[in-house]
Parts: sequence; C-alpha cells; structure tokens
Amino acid sequence: MYKVLLVDDEPFILKGLKEIIHWEEYGLEIAAVATDGIQALEIIKQTRIHILLTDIKMPNMNGLELLKCIKQQRLDIKCIILSGYDDFMYVREAAKLGIENYLLKPVDEEELSSTISSIVER
Repeated sequence: MYKVLLVDDEPFILKGLKEIIHWEEYGLEIAAVATDGIQALEIIKQTRIHILLTDIKMPNMNGLELLKCIKQQRLDIKCIILSGYDDFMYVREAAKLGIENYLLKPVDEEELSSTISSIVER
C-alpha cells in the first residue's frame, strides 16, 4: 500500500482531505499529517512516503521550500500542491520542482481523484 502525507496548517483542510477521497480504493493510506514543512520533513525522514499533498502558504516552512528539500534529497515522492492562491508565480515555481498537479482550494473532489488515480497508475 502506498503512503500519503497531508500537509496543511488548517486543521479543517486536513480533516476534509482525509474524508474527501476513499484512499483505500486507490491502494493508499494516510500515513501522517503535518501542519508545516518542518514537521513534514521529519515525517519523511521516518516514514517512506509515496505521495505528498501540501499547501503552499504555511508557517515555519512553506510548501515550495518543502518541495525544494525533497528535490535536493532526490526523494521519489509524487507531489501535489493545494493552494488558495491562483498565482502564476507559485504555479511556475511548483512546476519547476516537478509537481504532479496544482489544485486550488476548495479542492474539487473529481480533480483530486483524477490526479491520485493517474499517479497510482504510473
């Protein structure tokens, strides 16, 4: 089973992400949640994570900084950005870091499901 890490500084978003998708149907399990990039990196050091869903704007370490750390460490983690900001600069920077998709909040269930399905198929 592939392991998923959810990262967002808003507890209700984390709760919603856990419930919006039937993760088990994709062969996935929510391995952990974190409220910032620093916590996420600690989890990644301790647990083999396959898919990361992260917010961009968070305290301590934002989502783009987290993606840069993952890329620098050459970790094979598929990353999806969740953001409340429809900002081309964020999208461009995230694309350079090799993300799978950039989804706007509130997250569209069908778009997230499609992205998850595509990742799992590959």
